[in-house]
Amino acid sequence: MDRLASLPIDGPIFYSAFPTKTVIFLVVVVAAALYFVEIKEEGWADHVLASFSGDPGATPLHFYKDRDEVDHWVQYHIPDPSAPLKDPEVMKQISEQFSKIAFGWEIEPEESLEFEIPEDYNAIGTAPGPGSKPWNYWSIFDGHAGRHTAYYLQWTLHPSLSRALSNLSPEATSSVIHSTIKDVFTNLDNEIMTRAKHAANWFPTANAAAVSALTPAFSGSCALLAAFDPEQSKLRVACVGDSRAVLGRWDSSERKYVAQPLSVDQTGFNEIEVSRIKEAHPDEDDILDPKSGRLLGLAVTRAFGDHRWKWDNTLITQLQSRFWGTAPRPQSKTPPYLTAEPEITETNIVRADPKDKSARSDFMIMASDGLWDHISSEHAVECVERWLEAKERGNGKVSRDPTIQQPIFNNSFNADEGVEYDAESGQQVNWKAEPQYFAIEDDNAAVCLARNAMGGTRRGLFLGLLSIPGPLCRHAVDDTTVMVVFFDRISGEGKKKPAGEKKKSFWWPW
Repeated sequence: MDRLASLPIDGPIFYSAFPTKTVIFLVVVVAAALYFVEIKEEGWADHVLASFSGDPGATPLHFYKDRDEVDHWVQYHIPDPSAPLKDPEVMKQISEQFSKIAFGWEIEPEESLEFEIPEDYNAIGTAPGPGSKPWNYWSIFDGHAGRHTAYYLQWTLHPSLSRALSNLSPEATSSVIHSTIKDVFTNLDNEIMTRAKHAANWFPTANAAAVSALTPAFSGSCALLAAFDPEQSKLRVACVGDSRAVLGRWDSSERKYVAQPLSVDQTGFNEIEVSRIKEAHPDEDDILDPKSGRLLGLAVTRAFGDHRWKWDNTLITQLQSRFWGTAPRPQSKTPPYLTAEPEITETNIVRADPKDKSARSDFMIMASDGLWDHISSEHAVECVERWLEAKERGNGKVSRDPTIQQPIFNNSFNADEGVEYDAESGQQVNWKAEPQYFAIEDDNAAVCLARNAMGGTRRGLFLGLLSIPGPLCRHAVDDTTVMVVFFDRISGEGKKKPAGEKKKSFWWPW
């Protein structure tokens, strides 16, 4: 007999109705869901759409039940990509967003003090120099045939150079410093090529680790590095390739900034480079094209990586078969044709307090060839000088310059001035940034240079270049990096922070 049944119970009896009510509620909810909500399983159409998830404007599926639906789609749903660019207001908005489109950024003077960097707009970093004293470093890596060589240099060049320089005495001579910089450049290139050769010789065909080691050698890169000793106010610029650095220096007699070269483009148009290559390869007159300045098809005469200009054709052919490399250069007979040894210049920098109106500091423009293809060094310096004048009139902001000319946008169908092409000869659209077309309206000096290299006040050209999609845009404007470094002395520079006060860490890009 169940003992619980025999127990006396005083008072009312309560029964739990929880299971019954819950089950009824769930049944009602599920029934409603099945009736009102369509539960859809993914089908092939969903997978098609998902394959275009990176392009929200893609419309890969077209199903119409009759002609009316087709007509409706054609009339009301097919967008006209050019329509917005005919609207002056849209054109204005694109122009105003150019700084973001160009990924422009800058370090304010107060921020630069945190890292003992002079006033500048594209400072890359501070690291020990000779005697472990802080030096400033800026660099541009212009890659070709892929990004892999440039990517490797971005990670390795500054720390490798800093480590080598910091081993030197603080009294090291210029010749020792220059020799150290050259050794670091050539050793890094040797590391790239040696690691790649080792992978090719010891790893099996199509091996992923081998491909990873080979890609920095398959690709190539120019390198432009500026190292500044703030204590001595000495600037050293090392150049491999055709990225260029130019100094803007105030000429008190002419009352303007003048351009002073800090590097020379290393191409087949450089007579010194031509002589060097001909001396190294005396019986190969056809390796340099006098019309294009190319060396066996390459636009530069010095570079990191680029295995086809440094290895023999037998090895290159094997890599082409085993690791998807590129074919040998047809005229290659006595490699290597390229070197990563830089040419170095040294310059004493003029630095002044911005509040001292009796003197003006130097500034430096560094840029890849995408900028220099469309503006001369002299005009680039003049552009930055006009930018400085506008900034002064605007009390520190170009956008507050009371004399600023508001851009004019219209839907005129007339070609902009100074834009040339020749359909018969195949010459594509070409133009030069010249003072009469300068648009000084950006608060960032590097962005200002980029805007003017892409047309300036010639808004039709400017917006036309911005509207070209990849990869066609590479036919119009090469990848372009621009830095502008100002060497003003900043109030408080060189002062030590009070004990215990920590530096901020907001600047590091990672």
